[in-house]
Amino acid sequence: MKKNRILLTLSVALMLYLAGCKAMAMDPILAEETVDWPAFMQQHEMKFDKLPPNWTEAPHFGNAMVGSMLYQVDNTIRLQVFRADVHDHRDDTYGWTAYSRPRLRIGHFSLHPVGNLLGCHWKKDLWNAELTGTITTDKGEITIRHFTHADDMAIVTELTPSAGEKECNWTWHPLEAKTTRGGYPTNKAGIERFAKGYGQHYADTLKVYKANPAGYKQTKENVSVWIQDFLVGGQYATAWSEQFQNKTRTHIVSIAHSYPESTAARTAVSDVKRFSKLDRAKWVDAHRQWWHAYYPKSFITIPDKPLESLYWQTIYRYGCTTRTGRCIVDTPGLWFQGRSWPYFTTDWNIQSGHWAVYAANRLEQGQALVDRLYEQRAELIKAVRPVEWQTDSAFLPIAVAWDMRGSRDGDMRYYKMVGTLPWAMHNAWWQYRYSMDDDMLREKIFPLLRRSVNMYLHLLREGDDGKLHLEDTYSPETGVWEDCNFDLALFKWGCHTLLTASERLGIDDPLKSKWKEVTERLVDYSHDEYGYMLGKNRSSSGNHQHFSNLLMIYPLYLVNMEQAGTADVMTRSFHRALSTAGPGQRQAMVQAHAGPIGTAQGLGDEALVSLKRLQGDLYPNGLWYESPCIESTLALANIIQDMFIQSWSDPAKDESGPIRIFPATPAAWKDIEFHDLRTEGAFLVSAKRAGGVTQWVRIKSLAGEPCRVRPGFSGEVRLKSKGNHTLKQLSPGVYEIDMKKGDDVLLY
Repeated sequence: MKKNRILLTLSVALMLYLAGCKAMAMDPILAEETVDWPAFMQQHEMKFDKLPPNWTEAPHFGNAMVGSMLYQVDNTIRLQVFRADVHDHRDDTYGWTAYSRPRLRIGHFSLHPVGNLLGCHWKKDLWNAELTGTITTDKGEITIRHFTHADDMAIVTELTPSAGEKECNWTWHPLEAKTTRGGYPTNKAGIERFAKGYGQHYADTLKVYKANPAGYKQTKENVSVWIQDFLVGGQYATAWSEQFQNKTRTHIVSIAHSYPESTAARTAVSDVKRFSKLDRAKWVDAHRQWWHAYYPKSFITIPDKPLESLYWQTIYRYGCTTRTGRCIVDTPGLWFQGRSWPYFTTDWNIQSGHWAVYAANRLEQGQALVDRLYEQRAELIKAVRPVEWQTDSAFLPIAVAWDMRGSRDGDMRYYKMVGTLPWAMHNAWWQYRYSMDDDMLREKIFPLLRRSVNMYLHLLREGDDGKLHLEDTYSPETGVWEDCNFDLALFKWGCHTLLTASERLGIDDPLKSKWKEVTERLVDYSHDEYGYMLGKNRSSSGNHQHFSNLLMIYPLYLVNMEQAGTADVMTRSFHRALSTAGPGQRQAMVQAHAGPIGTAQGLGDEALVSLKRLQGDLYPNGLWYESPCIESTLALANIIQDMFIQSWSDPAKDESGPIRIFPATPAAWKDIEFHDLRTEGAFLVSAKRAGGVTQWVRIKSLAGEPCRVRPGFSGEVRLKSKGNHTLKQLSPGVYEIDMKKGDDVLLY
């Protein structure tokens, strides 16, 4: 009897447990666990127990226009300051962008302690986007708080020194307003060499270099300002002041840029004066509130905690680097250190630098690129050569500044590189697909995509084989090839996308028949034992860091794992990319593209190898390479997202999706979870896996688009919602849900 009572009690307990589990699984509200964001982000803050010795270890801050970083130089703390849109404004008689419109470094402030620097106890608080802690010297201690304000153009440093450090002080050190790329000629022989390298027209047009005027300092109403005028008009200015309240000193810096007007100094001084008068507590709270609203737009957690921390530090960097109305992700990012790339590079960097914003549900960080291309579309048209093609085409030079100016013949080494604008328009297309904003598609994306594809139509020819071919074109960082796979993929994708967009928008475009012909008759991509080649007669290289020849796999998905007969060539291409590791090879850049090529094939374990190589190549502070090059830093987030969720559509098909849940998860990641990752079709998706088994999937429709999903459950799929939704199986493992805008369903 006692044994039976025990069994009955256990049975009842088990039933109650299972009922509770079922309720958890069925209830869309209970299924999505609440995240304690301050506590979660605290796990990923960066701590410094010694002063960072240079910029590669420095904590860094920004608001997608101005930024800062802190590190030790000799016996000072250097506060290096930045503004992303500051560049020269000369015309092409001073050469291509690196020489005529280079991005310019601003300078730094130096904090001079009274004693000798001994060390620090710093914390970079990601949740509040600020640095706090102490600086220690042999004379005492300086308490510090530092941040770049999220909304205002203000770089703020609060210091509270002990008695022995009461006389510590700041000094300002501007940098000369000149390009950091060498090679500008200083005599006639130099001009001839320049023309030989970059275009013979420079032999007659290139001017002898003349420096910008020397900068100068002024003081206006207790605000100091360093003014740097440009030779051709306009200026940039750095203004600062220091306030004293009790024992705390607050150093406020603002940087402004104006062209062609010379109003930057007035703006910077006015801003510093205004910031100094604000209620300090409310002002700091406004800064924090921006970041507190930014992080929860999506959530990811993984078992690898160092990698998880790096993911969230990457999301932080996106918040610092780009947003609507401010700068895009350019080549060096906000924290420009000079060297050879003082400009935006458009043959990889700006495109891959934005890949992670879409699934991260941070479309504000992607909108800036779409808007900049649209706002400067007149410059993209003027860049076309021959000039007569400007009537219907547009062109994005390989090197541009914030103004997007340039021309196809600005640097003749890349005259035959015509794929940069179509590739950038793929980012714009993703911005559309993840938002389903038809107005943006009609007004900003379709016209410019059409012009970019027209550039290819001018290069189209029919071969003896009856196929359509392009003239020989340039594949980034390799050379000019016949039937260049880089351009074949972008051309075919562009035509597919224009057909899809014109159908969506109800546009009966006269070029529709030509676009359709291209999709049907364009020559196939050449491939060999190493996968897809660079061109018809050129294999891929084992020491190649730029996989432009593999765009048809990622990010275009023209060749994908759901097509018959593609697995072998895709696998060969991926292993060629993954193994690229020649002398001095830049692994972060290599794996930034190799990783998602692997996830696109469902190769989670192999993609994790790629991800770890990328992680191992970054500097201690998460930045990378000499300028730095920001896109490879940011790519880490993209690879992790693609392991969790994918929603790509085959451009050759008329249907979307499906949304693929945990399509490329490494075997070692048994317990993982994400909330509100965004997909094509504008869905927010959350899911949880425990013990390697998917527990539930939650989907919210933001636009009312058709919803197809591959949830990856091992048993019968059930649906729970507050409405009368149905679940229809389309094929093994793939389901369709009848959802309207605003609907929310749970699968379990």
